[in-house]
Amino acid sequence: MTRASSRTVHGVFAGLAHATPGAVAVEDDRERMTYAELDRRATALAREIVERGGRNGFVGVLLGRSTRAIVALLAVLKAGAAYVPLDPTYPRARLTDLIEQCGTTLVLTTAAVHGDLGGLAADVILLDEERRDRVAAPFAEPERGPSDPAYVMFTSGTTGRPKAVVVSHHNVVNLATGADYVELSPARTVLQFAPLSFDASTFEIWGALLNGARLVVAPEDLIGSDRIGELLEGHRVDTMWLTAALFHRIVDTDLPALGPVTQLLAGGDVLSADHVRRALAAVPGRVVVNGYGPTETTTFACCHRMSAVGEVGQPVPIGRAVPGARLWIMTGEGVPAAPGAAGELWIAGDGVSLGYLGDPDENSRRFVPEPGRPDSRAYRSGDLVLRRGDGSLEFLGRIDDQVKVRGYRIEPGEVEAALVGHPAVSRAVVTAHEFKPGDKRLVAYLVLAPGAELRVPELRRALSGRLPSYLVPARYVVLDELPVTRNGKVDRRALPAPEWTAPGPRRPTDPLPSTRVGDRSGTPT
Repeated sequence: MTRASSRTVHGVFAGLAHATPGAVAVEDDRERMTYAELDRRATALAREIVERGGRNGFVGVLLGRSTRAIVALLAVLKAGAAYVPLDPTYPRARLTDLIEQCGTTLVLTTAAVHGDLGGLAADVILLDEERRDRVAAPFAEPERGPSDPAYVMFTSGTTGRPKAVVVSHHNVVNLATGADYVELSPARTVLQFAPLSFDASTFEIWGALLNGARLVVAPEDLIGSDRIGELLEGHRVDTMWLTAALFHRIVDTDLPALGPVTQLLAGGDVLSADHVRRALAAVPGRVVVNGYGPTETTTFACCHRMSAVGEVGQPVPIGRAVPGARLWIMTGEGVPAAPGAAGELWIAGDGVSLGYLGDPDENSRRFVPEPGRPDSRAYRSGDLVLRRGDGSLEFLGRIDDQVKVRGYRIEPGEVEAALVGHPAVSRAVVTAHEFKPGDKRLVAYLVLAPGAELRVPELRRALSGRLPSYLVPARYVVLDELPVTRNGKVDRRALPAPEWTAPGPRRPTDPLPSTRVGDRSGTPT
């Protein structure tokens, strides 16, 4: 007998399992489970979690992508607990730190993963194949409500220690069942491609399972593999999410592989308009969605939906608020910015999480009263945006990425937007490097459009036509691809250092020549 609220994650799922028990809920290359079977297996595991003391706490899920992991996440919620996704590729010391931050006393994993890590400072339930015979005996699921925690996900912290973001059932249900930027229904098949510890997995997993769709779990070794086309075709995947970097890479190297996908979401970084146009042109009727949102506001806060090549703006906007969200553009003084002016994006509404676990100082700094609604909280994103004439938002960069060059404060996002507006440039990242103590200069890292060549004087002239001189980069480094983190975001720390030595005499104000880096060696062109 279930006592879960119909507006909890597992409560909504239970309703679907009762209404459509024979529909396929989740599958991978090895097995397939119906909604009824997934419900049964999760209930059996939930009973064991409760018996092992996991009720009402934070339970670690130390697993890679798998159908077993989906069972584990649902089981934790049924047990009245919140899940903490832990990446098996993390070093043991980092995992121990994450477990301690959450006060986690119980971890779900496998014998192989647990053995590789040499033990953890928590009780362990091993979820190996031979233990699938757990009996789903009836038990009273602990009472949970929409405002209770559903999961904890970590983001990088300015202090060097990860911040634990606590997300509620209400946050997840709003994300999964309120989408107007994509169709989620029993007719859809969604790919689960993001690591469990990355918040895009929230949309993938619960966007599918709270709408009666079929969830296809990608194998752990798929990133960077040429088998993605085979997977998408073999499982008839029509809906998927990619980081911007992976989206760009697949469009460049294997666009036909995305053939079955008619709903393609991407985000986590700036999208290239050229790549979006190519993706739309490749499949008639395809929709590409640029999704934006911090972990603290539950995956998406705003989205921009594009269904025709002519709808793709330059740069691609991050769009309008998703259902339940309210977006504010604020000045540094904490008041709404003037129409058309840039400012920090504050996000309020149903996606705003419960905040950081055990960090009241950071909570008070980042979660503030919503303008005009003192009883409502807004999350200060730290992102600089402006509202375009059509009402959509344009992302300009991070406020804390501001650099000071020759006395000017510079937002790299503004320079990056100008660079990708040039036909020879596909993607761009701008950083500030110190040429000598006290002498910082802007460096542009570029991925060129297919068949294009970098002509620095021409590019500088084009930039000078749009930007003041202090915003024009002093150095240009061409890369075959931008380095990315495991989660698929551009890894700014892995960008190669530019070579500052140029042949011949050079005045301090002269531009420095370009460098091409295909193998990260910095060989001058």
